[in-house]
Amino acid sequence: MNKSAEYIRNYFCLFFGIVFSTMLHAQSIDQLIKKFDKSIDSLHTLHEFNGNILLVKNGQKLYEKSIGFTDSTTKHALTISSAFNLASISKTFTSSLVLMYVQEGKLKIDDQVHKFLPEFPYKDITIRHLLNHTHGMIEYFDWINDTLKINDTIGNDQLLVLLAKYKPALNSVPGEKFNYCNTGYAVLSEVLESISGVSYATLLKSKITKPLKLKNTYVHTVKMLNSPKNRVYGMKFKDGRWNAFDLTTLDEFVGDGNIYSTVDDLQKWDQALRDGKVLKPAILQEAYTPSVLIEKPKMVYGLGWIINEPGKKVSHSGSWNGFKNNIVRDLKNGYTLISLSNGTAGIASYKLLDQFEKAISNLKQ
Repeated sequence: MNKSAEYIRNYFCLFFGIVFSTMLHAQSIDQLIKKFDKSIDSLHTLHEFNGNILLVKNGQKLYEKSIGFTDSTTKHALTISSAFNLASISKTFTSSLVLMYVQEGKLKIDDQVHKFLPEFPYKDITIRHLLNHTHGMIEYFDWINDTLKINDTIGNDQLLVLLAKYKPALNSVPGEKFNYCNTGYAVLSEVLESISGVSYATLLKSKITKPLKLKNTYVHTVKMLNSPKNRVYGMKFKDGRWNAFDLTTLDEFVGDGNIYSTVDDLQKWDQALRDGKVLKPAILQEAYTPSVLIEKPKMVYGLGWIINEPGKKVSHSGSWNGFKNNIVRDLKNGYTLISLSNGTAGIASYKLLDQFEKAISNLKQ
């Protein structure tokens, strides 16, 4: 980094420090939004944020911003209808599909996984363990890349075959420890396909996106030849320019990621959950409750949701090649903040969004 660039970066680090401290003392939502908006513009100038942001309260839009471009080559401008790879925010859809089947009586949350997938090698792992990341399995992409050294594109069904063949040792006894791990949700997609008899993408469309009119929410994986026109591509800023940083051979997997959506569709998804159009209050309450572990450390995950404040606030983040996203849902005060980025957003943007959301929650309602 040259001295000029270093000076600019140091200047903005100081600037954002001031923004963070003053934001908490803003007297109104309008003041907060004004400070936040100026800071997002500055972050974009520094290549620290490229994406879409939406703030709503009880379904009413308070702030909406689209800044940057869709990819590193054409550099078409982003619009509010641009669809981003949600990465792990996709888990909120997978968990809801599972809980819809629980609600319909087609499975029990404490059913053993091998009841639906006979070849699944771990007899003590249940649906609940998969949902709350307490199953103890290894992270599939590390295992595939580093241990098995498989370079071919594989998906969920091949993973099941590999698990049955090699039965890698568990890192912990099921239900004993929380360890955030994508493997559980990759397996859940296989459970869903076994129960429904259709593909994960078809199931998502029939039970969620079509009924809720989420017209820009869909599954897209690396083997799909045609990309929807509103699809956004992952990027990273390096060597003074934006570079492609998108799908890999691991992006044939679904359940844990590879759902694309827009800020508007995620707002509809949030509202549908709040309105009881997806799940009944009792089962939603369980999803929003920290899971209980054998070792009983402080648990911050429920059934497909991070629990920021029990009974008050839930969220889910999503990070993958070229994408960094978050949705924070204030269940008490009605606020929802959604951020979707197709640039490798740095710590400054994360802090800014976090402080903005906390400042909103602390406003007198």
